[in-house]
Amino acid sequence: MTHLPSGKLAELVRKLDALGPAPTLVDLAEAMATTGLTMEDVAEFVRPNSRMYNRALVALREQYELLVMTWLPGQTSVPHDHAGSICVMQVLQGAATEGSFQVAADGYVDVDYETVVPAGEITAGQDAGVHTVLNPATSRETLVTVHAYAPPLRDFRRFIQRPQTPTAPQAPQRDDTPTVVVVGGGFSGSMTAAQVLRSAAAVGQKLRVVVVERRGAVGEGVAYGTRETHHLLNVPAGKMSAWPDRPDDFVNWARTRDAKIRGDEFLPRRWYGEYVRETLLNTAQEVGAAAELSVRFDEVRRVARRPSGGWLVHLAHGTTICADAVVLAIGHRPPSDPIGARWSGPRTRLIADPWRPFALNVVEPDEPVVVIGAGLTAVDAVLSLAHPKRQAPITILSRRGLLPQSHAAAPQPPIDLKALVTELSAKPGGIRAVELSRCLHRLAREVVAKKGDWRTVVDGVRPHTAAIWGAMSAQQRQRFLARLRPYWEVHRHRMALSIGAQFGELRDCDWVDVVAGRIVSAQSDGATVRLAIAERGSNCLKEIDAAWVINCTGPAPSNSAAANPAIGSLLVDGWLQPDALGLGLQTTSHGNAIGENGRETADLFVVGTLRKPQYWESTAVPELRGQAAAVAERTVALVKERRAGSWQV
Repeated sequence: MTHLPSGKLAELVRKLDALGPAPTLVDLAEAMATTGLTMEDVAEFVRPNSRMYNRALVALREQYELLVMTWLPGQTSVPHDHAGSICVMQVLQGAATEGSFQVAADGYVDVDYETVVPAGEITAGQDAGVHTVLNPATSRETLVTVHAYAPPLRDFRRFIQRPQTPTAPQAPQRDDTPTVVVVGGGFSGSMTAAQVLRSAAAVGQKLRVVVVERRGAVGEGVAYGTRETHHLLNVPAGKMSAWPDRPDDFVNWARTRDAKIRGDEFLPRRWYGEYVRETLLNTAQEVGAAAELSVRFDEVRRVARRPSGGWLVHLAHGTTICADAVVLAIGHRPPSDPIGARWSGPRTRLIADPWRPFALNVVEPDEPVVVIGAGLTAVDAVLSLAHPKRQAPITILSRRGLLPQSHAAAPQPPIDLKALVTELSAKPGGIRAVELSRCLHRLAREVVAKKGDWRTVVDGVRPHTAAIWGAMSAQQRQRFLARLRPYWEVHRHRMALSIGAQFGELRDCDWVDVVAGRIVSAQSDGATVRLAIAERGSNCLKEIDAAWVINCTGPAPSNSAAANPAIGSLLVDGWLQPDALGLGLQTTSHGNAIGENGRETADLFVVGTLRKPQYWESTAVPELRGQAAAVAERTVALVKERRAGSWQV
């Protein structure tokens, strides 16, 4: 007999339906947690079965399925994974024992740890890791659980637990080498790994560093993965050393390719990715047997706390890793959708991520293009489309129509703004965003009036950015983001002089037009796209026809659970806390993650763009290399203390 959900169970189904075609782990967990299910709500689906635990289907959609499971004492699932599906489980009655397993080299799985999930609690994971759910034979209650799988659990891999008999093969001896897992292999992850290796060797601590990178190369990330030599760094080579204590390291490396390289040149971003990769691998060779580097080209799907300390890091394809410490060095993720439901018709003419390999190769020179966004990514896309020379126009569309400024032909030293920052910080309520903006505008006008360069004012802010951000209230930070951020970024993140010149030539030849406005609608017939734009200031509608629309709005926030399942798992389990402005994750000044309870976690660290809530400036090499060095030193010290038996988690 089929029962239809009612009451709060029906409410949960409505919430899950509203999540759309690709619900995330955090979305599912939040929907379940906020519904407040009770045993009364699921009574019609509780069906004890003496042969095995019972799975009662509540709802089935293309994007998810919802089930109620009933477990008599002693009933358990086999060791299994979820084969591509997210799983969120809530216990409504009894206490579930969840076992987590390691896959051994001989093909058996061995229990790593067991945790008890009491009534009312939720546990979740994303298509990785081997586990079981058990209602212990000693239990006096029937266990009742609610499970949501997204997409529906069509299949799963069943594993064999090592037999507990005298003739059974013995479990392989586990390697006791302390292990640090770095999630992400871009600049932040690679240099954190290099610094950990270096610090471990310096203090004589044997350890293993495992870098997990979802792309096929370390050192590059999104920023330096381009293959096009006309994509240049937007900072001179002399300021791009990966080591805080070796300021000329990148320039010296570049001179092995071209002895004439100068520190004030803007070099190809492709070179920089190669430099970071070689720096990591050379460091591993230099430390020799003192420390070990391992690279896994995979994606971390779940980071779970082991009751005895440390973490289990579950991968999408590889085996689980036991870690003494984990460093989240997750950089930029693909851009979010800037049009959403305003797009009608097939989306084949939308290039959602311009950094995807060969993404722009489909665009022919005689096809008109609309580029959404006007930052450095848009400039790169335009230059890529301009080679070979175009025969059709490119329209750049953004809310304000602001374009990045260029670096100066003859850079001047930055102005010392320490006194101004100190004065503004001392005022009641701290620094006000608008007042700071007015002060900087006034200074820039005064400098220009004296034949100086406004860039000296912007560059003078750089040493004080963290202090300024720290002296702003949450309300003032929000005001800065909403009203002033676009103006700051076009002056702060500047184009190399040669790039600015090339871009200017394209505009002068009328191949590139800039429109300030917002998209009202986008209608596609599969061959062309017609965009209706409300122009800034007048709100007059302007129609633009294009063969392609390219999303250059910039990367999505890395703390988004939709963007990263590893972060989603830690958010659900309470080990991470996102900031209210959606910039990243809450951390201490040492880089330790702060959980939902407000406490730091000693062996979970964050490096890179995820630390924007604390510093704001957390994307440029000078900030990132300092973070990598500090976190590495702290990580090695904690591993050493733990192995000495003095580290309390």
